[in-house]
Amino acid sequence: MKGSNPVVTLLGSNSGNNAGDAAILASVLDILTKQLDNPKFYVPTTNTKFVEESYGHQYNVEAVDVMPWTGSIRLAGIPTIQCLKKSDIALICDGIIFDVKLFNPAFNFLITLIFLVPFCKLFNTKLICYNTGIGPLDSFFGRLFARYVIDNCDLIMMREEDSRKLAKAVGVKRDVLLTGDAAFLNYVSDEKRASTIAASQKIDLDSPMFGVNVTSYVDRWLKSSEKVTDKDAYFETIAAAINDAKAACGFTPILFSTHPMDEEFAIRVAEKTEGKVISNTKYSSHDIMAMMKHCGVLMGMRFHSLILASAVETPIIGLVYAPKVRSFMHLLECQKYSLELAELSRESLKTAIVSAWNERETLHQKQKRVIDELKAGAQRAAELIKERYFSAEASTETLQAVG
Repeated sequence: MKGSNPVVTLLGSNSGNNAGDAAILASVLDILTKQLDNPKFYVPTTNTKFVEESYGHQYNVEAVDVMPWTGSIRLAGIPTIQCLKKSDIALICDGIIFDVKLFNPAFNFLITLIFLVPFCKLFNTKLICYNTGIGPLDSFFGRLFARYVIDNCDLIMMREEDSRKLAKAVGVKRDVLLTGDAAFLNYVSDEKRASTIAASQKIDLDSPMFGVNVTSYVDRWLKSSEKVTDKDAYFETIAAAINDAKAACGFTPILFSTHPMDEEFAIRVAEKTEGKVISNTKYSSHDIMAMMKHCGVLMGMRFHSLILASAVETPIIGLVYAPKVRSFMHLLECQKYSLELAELSRESLKTAIVSAWNERETLHQKQKRVIDELKAGAQRAAELIKERYFSAEASTETLQAVG
């Protein structure tokens, strides 16, 4: 270690806008604080207020401003470089290695990560893929840059098998370990908090509830043949199918918005289906999970809506708005409930919802077996960080190397 206590920089999308990213941040802060001896965390972010107010009272965390006026282009900039200089390790702890809009650093993280690799080497800061998801990587430069970043990591841990396969496919030569998404370990608000939220939103926790996560963000991640061609028609299909299934099953739809950009779409679906809305503009990822826990089934688009729901053992249906959703549903061996957007119809979606609802206990048991393994993998990742970099054995190895 460079000092008396571990120092860690967390590289990810840490603005707080996305409930899934917030869950990853919270989980990493929590589990590494438990594993390590009074660690200090640096979190480069465009929203220091979110990090400080959400986690500053629980953890030894310093939010580091990376807005443009600080000399930063996302993660590439003076503030992040200063964090790396003081840190023992830097964790790429999110799904930020992809090549969509690769040369637009306002959107793409990979183009900024390549500039951090030399500074990690200069400062002897170990760069680590920590429960990372990668892809899509369809372009020559995207694959080249991803290989460069990943191959220069001291330790590589991927959150699912498809990311591990993709790392090898782009030419990564290093060993790639399979762990699990850090968000699986996100702590869940207690039942008292769930009751308070339910009362404020006029939700009866004793009635059957069907969770829904939707986004209008359907034209960015898929191939042309897989995309929705008419968003308004898609909206009508979703709402009509939920109403049909609701009539057959007797549940109340609960719309979970996990990103501010999704809230309007969630409200529209809720109005059409007489549902309720739980939004991360008002509630934390921990609160959202506490409410998801009460749903018989959750049908989600956003990848981390599925992660958060399955983490509290709610069976899931995946609407494939991005390849990572398809990969996750295949990992759960639930291809039947991995629904391609371009193939959706009112009848097929209603049939899938009713089927999942009627066999929700069987679906729960089937998905739980895999989720338990992924949770254990996420736990092992934290233990490996401790053993490899901050144990007595690691300190001895460092001293021997210096000697």
